[in-house]
Amino acid sequence: MNSWKKIKNLLEPRKKVHKPKLYYEEVDLITEDEVFETTRKIFNKVIDCKGPGKILSWSNSIRSIKWRIINSLGLNHEIKETHNTISFSTIAIKDNQTATYYDYIYNRNLVKIEDANDKILETIKYTEKCVLKTPIETGEYPAIISPRTLVTLLSYTLYRTLTAKFHPRIIRACDMVGSKQLTIIGDPLNPEISNSTPIDHEGTPTRQMKIIENGEVKTLLYDHYYAQIEDMESTGNGFRTPISTWSRLTKPYQATPTPLISSILIKQGNKALKELASQIDKGIYIDTVIGAHGADPASGNFTSTAFKIENGAITKPVKHATITGNIKQILNIIDSTKQQKLVSNTIAPTVLIPKIKVA
Repeated sequence: MNSWKKIKNLLEPRKKVHKPKLYYEEVDLITEDEVFETTRKIFNKVIDCKGPGKILSWSNSIRSIKWRIINSLGLNHEIKETHNTISFSTIAIKDNQTATYYDYIYNRNLVKIEDANDKILETIKYTEKCVLKTPIETGEYPAIISPRTLVTLLSYTLYRTLTAKFHPRIIRACDMVGSKQLTIIGDPLNPEISNSTPIDHEGTPTRQMKIIENGEVKTLLYDHYYAQIEDMESTGNGFRTPISTWSRLTKPYQATPTPLISSILIKQGNKALKELASQIDKGIYIDTVIGAHGADPASGNFTSTAFKIENGAITKPVKHATITGNIKQILNIIDSTKQQKLVSNTIAPTVLIPKIKVA
């Protein structure tokens, strides 16, 4: 690195900036009373569900954000965006065993009441299926990894190492980090993802780009500073801090820009979940992760809980078992589903991997 070289602090304006629809006036104009009434209508329909599954807690978050970046060279961009997130947790109790689950539904516009109801009822039913747990033998099993688990693990491991600021540098362009089935795309103009933005916090226009294609790293993620040090161009990933945290900060604009992952799309396959399971006689389905925040970004080690796959079908959750593995195993994808799910800043499919260890 030529860390001694003179760094230009300011960006000159760019003429071409793509602006996806990130703002809906109806979200901006909704009143607190209207939010409360919508929330009441949603949860009154699901609060008294028959059966062992119940809704445990919920929230309805609505945000309208306007931010502008300007400098003395003539750069001047204003971004307006809106967000509506309805989140909830569920619980089910059977035969003195308990299962809990958490999920959410997100939209730039106001979430429709019927969509929220359907999602909550679906989650309650799923929680009921997770109660009666059975033991599983220690060993290595083929595994199906849910979008929730995949994104959680990537967020604490691979995503961090893909930024130019991560040191010691363990991943470089042209490195093979996964199977041919792994393609990860930076998708910052996708309005379905809450982190999407047409420019980063330094004023660099963002664009869709392949970060990993067929298992090969195509580029690291740069802000203005690290790009100049390494004689590269900024990839539009210079962020002061995620916009979702601004409400908790007194002066978010005072934070120093740094390379960060924004919006990600993991390329899907063409299978249904049942088709992935049908390829496995005896294996596991990993739906949620415990301890991912403690995963080592360099080694990618993690632990998790799992669910049985027997005779080509996902069956009961596993009792008192821990999954141990490495992120390299997760990236060794054999196949994936066509259906995708938004998890945090990533749209991801469910994936099938050759093996993982149940300890």
